[in-house]
Parts: sequence; C-alpha cells; structure tokens
Amino acid sequence: MPRIATVGDVNVDLIARIDRMPEMGKQVITRDFQTHGGGCSANFSLSCARLGMEVQLFGKVGDDVFGRYVLIELEDNGVDTKNVRMTEQKTGVTVAIVQGIERSFITFRGENATFCLDDIDVSKISADMVHLPSYFLMDALRDGYVKLIDLLHAAGVKVSFDTGWDPRGFIPETVEPLFRILPRVDVFLPNLDEARSILGLGPDVGPEKAAEILLDMGVKVVAIKMGKDGCWVADRERIEYVPAFQVKVVDTTGAGDNFDAGFICSYISGRPLRECAIIGSATAALKIGGIGWSTYPTRKQVNTFLAGKGFKGL
Repeated sequence: MPRIATVGDVNVDLIARIDRMPEMGKQVITRDFQTHGGGCSANFSLSCARLGMEVQLFGKVGDDVFGRYVLIELEDNGVDTKNVRMTEQKTGVTVAIVQGIERSFITFRGENATFCLDDIDVSKISADMVHLPSYFLMDALRDGYVKLIDLLHAAGVKVSFDTGWDPRGFIPETVEPLFRILPRVDVFLPNLDEARSILGLGPDVGPEKAAEILLDMGVKVVAIKMGKDGCWVADRERIEYVPAFQVKVVDTTGAGDNFDAGFICSYISGRPLRECAIIGSATAALKIGGIGWSTYPTRKQVNTFLAGKGFKGL
C-alpha cells in the first residue's frame, strides 16, 4: 500500500455557530459549540487514514489538554503520531465562527509557529508522498522548505504542497520564497484566490492561465480548487475542468484538506488526474455535510457515494 506523510500544523478547533456577529462590547448566544481537532496537516492525516491509507504526521503541540486531546483523536483514527513533538508550551487553537455555511477564523498558532526543520527527523519519514500544508502559518519552517523538499526528493519521495491563505495579505516577505519552493513541488493544490494572489494575477485571470503559469514555473501537477464551482487539474499533457458534486452544505471547514487527501491518495495509487479530482471532490463533498473530524468520510463511504454517481472509487 502506498504510504503518505504530512508535515505541518496541528491544533484544536473551537467551533461556534451564530446568527450574527456581536457588536463591539456586546454579546450573542451561540446556537451550538463544539471542540474538534484541527490544523490542515492534522486534518489531511486523519482524512487519509479514514480513506484507508498508512499515514505519518510530523508536527508540534503543547503538553496541555488540547495537545493530548488532538493526539488521542488522531491515534484512535489510525494516524501514526509518534513524530509529533510535545513541549511545555501551548498547543495551537483556532476559534471558528460559523454563520450559515460561511466561516471566519481566529487563530493562536501556539507551537505551530515555532515548528522548524530541526524538529523533523527526516530519516523517520517513511512515505511515497509527503504533503506540506499551511505554509503561511508556519513561520519557523518557512526557511526550511527548500532544504526539506530537496532531502525528500533525494530519498525518492514526492512532495505535495498547499499554502493555504495568507493572513498577512500575501506580502513579499511570505510570497517571494514561494518562487524557490514551487519549482520543486510535484503536486500543488491551491484554491483559485490563493493561486492568483501568489502569482500577482488579477481577478479576471482564470484558472487555466494560473495553472499554465505554475506549470511553466516547474510544478509537475496543479489542481486549482474552486469550491462549489469544481476544480481544474493540469499537467504538461493536459488541463481539464472537473465539476463539484452538489450536496447539502452544513460546514465547509476542512473541505480543502479532504479534497487534498482524496486527490493525493488517488494520485499515489496511480490514478489519472481526472479520477484524482473526482475522488477528491467526493471526499470533500461528504465532509461538508457535517461538522468536525467525526464526519470525515471513510473509504467505503466515498466509494459508495461515487458508485451511486457512476464513478469508480478508490
């Protein structure tokens, strides 16, 4: 069985559902409040595990109630967490405010902000593909991405990359290093707004042009996500649009990480790019029907869903 590892952020999500944001100095009552594991790297690892893959997680948490909680949840779902460092500092926390299907985030990065290349024993990575998400949140790791990717490639390991959104507004300090990183990436999985912002493109530039630029930079495979509007997948031989599955939406938190997991699990199994995108879209579609890790779909659920739509599963 192909093996996957992921290196990046691990935290806890505190999710509140409200009808409106409170005015300054005032209060609203939440209709629901939940605690779940979070962080793109942790989300991706759990989704891969539920899809039946062997997956290692490399990250850093505090030895506190949040850190212990998130590791137990991951271990119970089959994620190998032996390489997650536990320190005396604080675990990262994200407060997610959900209004209808829209969400806003307040993040305390905790030990995610200090996680660096020195925290990673590359010799313990046993994988065919390593996924690197949340680039913009991993300040201490930023200078280590090029060396890490080069070490992985030297060991015959492919690398997938998903920067996520830049809370600083895609400033030169964070964007410029990407032009050394992206030419080394095997699979890049941004959403359309992220791709445009990284490349300095206007809102009138479509996903096909963005994918073409990324391929010219050296990225081998590009999958540009557009939520309910589907995605575009491209390599040096083709570029293709794949529509999204239309489902009832409860919460889109983690949808991108589940797409990435479904795509990468398919990709390292040798599936064509279109099938990778279809399986990624199905994994994301099933996730957004509920809140938190408990709703991340299993391999059987994804395959049953796809069979009902006339597609081949994992």
